[in-house]
Amino acid sequence: TVAKAQWGGFGDFGGFGGFGGFGDNGNNGNNNNNGGNVAVSGDTVKIMPVGDSITFGEGERGGYRKYLYSALTQKGYKIDMVGPEGSNSASANGIQYDDNNAGYSGFQIKEIPGWGQQQGGEGSLYNKLKSKNAVKQSQPDIILLIIGTNDMTANRSMDACANDLRALLDYMLGDMPANSIIFMGSIPEFTAYGGNSQRIANYNGTVKKVADEYANKGKNVRFADVHGCLNGMADIGGDQLHPSGNGYKKIGNFWAGVVDEYLQSIKSNNGGKEDETGSGSGNGEVELSNCSSKITRQGYKCCSKNCVVIYTDADGKWG
Repeated sequence: TVAKAQWGGFGDFGGFGGFGGFGDNGNNGNNNNNGGNVAVSGDTVKIMPVGDSITFGEGERGGYRKYLYSALTQKGYKIDMVGPEGSNSASANGIQYDDNNAGYSGFQIKEIPGWGQQQGGEGSLYNKLKSKNAVKQSQPDIILLIIGTNDMTANRSMDACANDLRALLDYMLGDMPANSIIFMGSIPEFTAYGGNSQRIANYNGTVKKVADEYANKGKNVRFADVHGCLNGMADIGGDQLHPSGNGYKKIGNFWAGVVDEYLQSIKSNNGGKEDETGSGSGNGEVELSNCSSKITRQGYKCCSKNCVVIYTDADGKWG
């Protein structure tokens, strides 16, 4: 079975949903409309990891980010990790990587009364990024966003989370370069602080709903099923909240697959040519082969031996 995926125009790369994954995973004011201008090779690709403690790397230095950087550079990409935190060079687990990021432990999407006191008066990712002028200064080609775990531990409503996600997206899209892209990741499983599978599934459905809402309006926002690349609580550490070392490695390889698929789609959109302008002249189709009937726990179709996740209806059929 071969699934056709579109980059450009209405729809979504990966069929109205998320995609990505390779490696050893177990299971200036603009509209940012569809289209890509990041070179597949030659140019440096600027990636900004954004989120909470999972992006920061609680429990393991560099978290998923070191595996992401390593996987992409081994594929031959020139990667510049950007963001207001970290340094240009760091080392952990024998991996040399670019440590710049925008990950803040304990942060929610937007601050709610009382919560931010735990972070010295700061608990809002939205406020933090704006106060640091982080997106405009970094000018990322790609933002990888994982946020919402702390909103769930604070028992926030799905409607409130959706509104906060929209505010965050509007801010980031407004400060990103034209034709850059945001990938919104689902959050991993957790049981600490009252976490449960149904509530996490509901939140991840909200993330996907908001991502699709923006994509269907022609904005460069796509959903990516980070949750689906993990083996539930088996890939969560002893605190029952943050990924284990193996979990971080899976997330890093998953994100690397997302980025690789996206950059290769730009190459395909250029008719197979690596065009630094990225204006494109091809038909924009990318073939994602080996799609199976397997549906991940939260309703996303798994494709390829490395689980490139593509959204379908819950019955497993396209559309």
